Amino acid sequence: MLTPPDWRPVTFGLAIAAWSWAAVRSGRVESLDARLGGRLSRPWGRGTDVMVAAATDLGSVYAVAGIAGALAVRGRRSASGSALAAGAAAWGAAQAAKPLLPRPRPYQGTHGHRLVAEPAGTSWPSGHAAVAAALAAVLAPRLPARARPAVAATSLAVGWSRVYVGVHHPSDVLAGLGLGTAVGAVVAGSSTTSSAAGRDRPATRGGRPASRRSR
Repeated sequence: MLTPPDWRPVTFGLAIAAWSWAAVRSGRVESLDARLGGRLSRPWGRGTDVMVAAATDLGSVYAVAGIAGALAVRGRRSASGSALAAGAAAWGAAQAAKPLLPRPRPYQGTHGHRLVAEPAGTSWPSGHAAVAAALAAVLAPRLPARARPAVAATSLAVGWSRVYVGVHHPSDVLAGLGLGTAVGAVVAGSSTTSSAAGRDRPATRGGRPASRRSR
């Protein structure tokens, strides 16, 4: 059945993104971004630099394709479609929002450094953070309750990694997380779900449900 979106996370996410836009545009968060960004990007050593530079791509379109593909292979076609739709929509929304607030990236200014390849576009908002938040919004409800905090923590870690590698200010990440949460909530609410709390149906054989032994 089709379930309507829960508008609370949509409204909350868009409000966070709008606040970030207004705060950056007015210059109110420049000093805070500089201080907080300096702390979050403080080097932890070469080994950490390499790991974070690799892990930050969990918020990329390549990660979206990989996650969607892995879910499809496991027979989770509904979850795969939701992940693909949410990730693509979040990335597209972030790219569409960038012209609203042209902003240099940290490594282009007086503070920060860059540990990854030079990204395209301006700094606000963070597309990687948006993708990570959108994926969390559509996948967390399909997981056991005990696993959901780990999904949320992963999206936050991706956001932190964008500051650590020197390509985003903290307020860029905040906007991306808000935007991705809103997009993910819309996709999650609009997805076709089963009566089993959003879990995919078992894989079929020849058009019939796969048999299971009784236990």
